[in-house]
Amino acid sequence: MENTSLRLRWRRPAMPKSDPAHTGHEVGIASGSFLRRTSTWIWIARFKLGLGLLSLFLCYQFIKDSSQSFIEGKGQLQAPIVNSKSSPEQEQAWKQTCEASRRDNMHRPPPSSSNNNTHSLRHETKSDLPEKSNVVACTIAIHEQPYLTEWAEYNLHVLNIAKLYIYDNADNLELSNWTVDSVSMSIEREGESGQNGSNNTNIRESSRISITHYPGSKQQGPAYKDCARRALSEGYKYAFFTDVDEFLVLYQHNSIMELAVDYMGKGDEDVHVDVEVDKDGKIRGASSDPPPTPFQTERNETRIVGSLGMNFRTLGNNCDTDYKDLPVSKRFQYRVESSYPMNVFIKSLVKLKWLNLDVDFTDPHFYKLRKDANGKQAVKIDTNRQVRGGSLQPMRLYDVAAVHHFLHKSLSEYRKKRDRGGGTTGPSMLLIENAKKGLDNHGKPLPGGNIYDDEVWKRLVEKVPSYKNYDA
Repeated sequence: MENTSLRLRWRRPAMPKSDPAHTGHEVGIASGSFLRRTSTWIWIARFKLGLGLLSLFLCYQFIKDSSQSFIEGKGQLQAPIVNSKSSPEQEQAWKQTCEASRRDNMHRPPPSSSNNNTHSLRHETKSDLPEKSNVVACTIAIHEQPYLTEWAEYNLHVLNIAKLYIYDNADNLELSNWTVDSVSMSIEREGESGQNGSNNTNIRESSRISITHYPGSKQQGPAYKDCARRALSEGYKYAFFTDVDEFLVLYQHNSIMELAVDYMGKGDEDVHVDVEVDKDGKIRGASSDPPPTPFQTERNETRIVGSLGMNFRTLGNNCDTDYKDLPVSKRFQYRVESSYPMNVFIKSLVKLKWLNLDVDFTDPHFYKLRKDANGKQAVKIDTNRQVRGGSLQPMRLYDVAAVHHFLHKSLSEYRKKRDRGGGTTGPSMLLIENAKKGLDNHGKPLPGGNIYDDEVWKRLVEKVPSYKNYDA
């Protein structure tokens, strides 16, 4: 009989640490532990990231909600909140606050009627004979008919624009019956019922106004590009890209053609400007973004001028709450300080042969230019003949020209403007909410204007005498 008490229990002998099987076992244990720790770290990182995003969102909401009470500028008053359902008492309070702010910051009162007579705005011409205009203006409009006649007459008679290309962005062609009394020639209309509304060649050649139906959202860029192509095909040399609430004021030239020839050359002739170039071929001032390192000039070159940028000069809203059936340049004759944020933006006058039509037009303020036969990029300059890139010119130059921007008009008009949205971006909920509260793009009270400036009105009355009736 087997003696079970003497049975020995066999144990597997311990393996030396150098044994591969033993090492693999230890590595497996260590790997599992590492993975568990890594998983824990990942979840902790996710939690921290979520907490950080939540904090950023709460900060954004706080800043957004408190922006109406955060007002910069000495002497400005806080405007009461106004929205689309405000009572007449609330709007009256907004108006009174706006007027109080203007009084506190007024630079000078308007001149008396005896000193407000229009005067000759002619300057010494730079040539013996005035240049025949070869400049067109491109614009896109929606629900702008109350303002369009004044804008068209200013551009045609004051600036001497050769032709206006107006793109009607409404779903239904709103400008089918719109006319300009001071323009005796027929208006060329395109796109009515999907057809060319004016096939008469004589009308097309004599017309100084072209209207094209161009419905859809965010159509400003495509419309401007189409305008440039058409203007080139019809033999024009320059284009000014502008909006119906913008009026270009010239201080040293008699017409926009004189301005274009002065800065960009006559016809096929070009104007060159001296530039500084670094080792990578970049031009000083040509980039709108601040350089990561100080610009190091390697050589000097000359480049062709293909575009001229001119700063905004924003007009105030005169503390008006509602639309009035008067020309905008008569209603709003007080501009804001030059330091106003919107004044850094520009509008561009472009020489069409240097405009790059192979790219999309994504910015209504500046446009990409082509390279010359030697592969050198044409450049945009400011009125000081310095190369500038992008849509901003922080120096705010006003000695040669300024784009008077009737951005806000009255409170009700500004709200409608923000409801329909921008031509390249569409409606912005932030801007819509700001407008309901009586705030501008930057969350500040809509400016009433505190510097008297009737330059647009004076020029319009001189060139189109029928406007004198509004001064009677």
